[in-house]
Amino acid sequence: MLTCEIHYAQKNKAGEEVCGDTIKFKKSELKTVVSVSDGLGSGIKASILSTLTASMSTTMVFNNIPIDEVFRSIISTLPTCKVRGISYATLATCYVDHQSGQCDIYEYDFPVVLIYRNDSIFDVEKKLLEIEGRKVYRSSFTSQPGDILFLMTDGITQAGMGTKRFPFGFGIENVKMELKNLLKHKVDLPSITQHLVRLAEALDTGTKGDDATVCAIKIREQRNLTIMVGPPEKKEHDEIVVRKLVESNGKKVICGGTTSQIVEKILGQKVEIDFSSISPISPPIGYMEGIDLVTEGIITLTQVFRYYESQTEEIGIGAQKLIDMLEEADVITFLVGRAINPAHQNPLFSHDISLKFRLIHDIGLILQKRGKIVNIEYY
Repeated sequence: MLTCEIHYAQKNKAGEEVCGDTIKFKKSELKTVVSVSDGLGSGIKASILSTLTASMSTTMVFNNIPIDEVFRSIISTLPTCKVRGISYATLATCYVDHQSGQCDIYEYDFPVVLIYRNDSIFDVEKKLLEIEGRKVYRSSFTSQPGDILFLMTDGITQAGMGTKRFPFGFGIENVKMELKNLLKHKVDLPSITQHLVRLAEALDTGTKGDDATVCAIKIREQRNLTIMVGPPEKKEHDEIVVRKLVESNGKKVICGGTTSQIVEKILGQKVEIDFSSISPISPPIGYMEGIDLVTEGIITLTQVFRYYESQTEEIGIGAQKLIDMLEEADVITFLVGRAINPAHQNPLFSHDISLKFRLIHDIGLILQKRGKIVNIEYY
């Protein structure tokens, strides 16, 4: 199963408070859709136009609306400029199927879409689609792990326009040379996107400049993490949940002393305690064959939550290791037992909701905001 890693950087046109370019994306375990739009002009008006365009395209393509219907809706919503005879917003939308690797890119008046494979330009034929009298180009190919797609607005290619060095702007060929050098030296994508935007900002010094956006999409293997937290409500479900944990793809974590005892009993294995990991603020961690991490439950989860909420930076080794795994994973599945430990009830919570349930729910929301796909299953 594949997934998409998305990185981007932007700059506003000099003197403007908002960027006229917009990036929108939606992800699930099965697919990713990314749209970049450049609104005509700059400032608030351009931002509204590009936001509307990118939002419509991303949502509709993600929900499998036929592409001609998607662009027909966008074109009818955004009329052309009567003065210049051009669209009020340009658009590039990229769709990636995580199972088949199928990648479709749709371009509407969009300046730059570059595809790299093995650090070199990967040329893909563009087919013209006539929709409502407008030209929409479609590129289709089967993506592979390691492929990188760059979508960038004309604020990058036209940077420095009117200057002595680049009277016609930085240009697409210079962008390609810059990317070739950066990829050759294995520079990470966040740094590449930021570098190109900073470069455009430097080239625009002394000129009116423009908004500029660079979005990098990397195709790679999906990373999964499954966490078993707490014993199931019914003992007959113990083996079902344990089997689901050990048979899951990716890394596996057990949270809770009672939970680890259930896994030990079902698998006939023992947890090896790492006594060197004991600290004044947290119990030790453990390891088991086939399991990547065994931690205490409530204290560890509380520390993870408080860390993400910037309430503390002082956390135990178990919480730190769990956070590292959460950050690395793309898809996170919590297998949550409904059996409630009376010692973990907090009188501040009403309706008999356990602290454990609340922590997992809140951590899940935080992870989703960070672009993770989170599944919570109760037993």
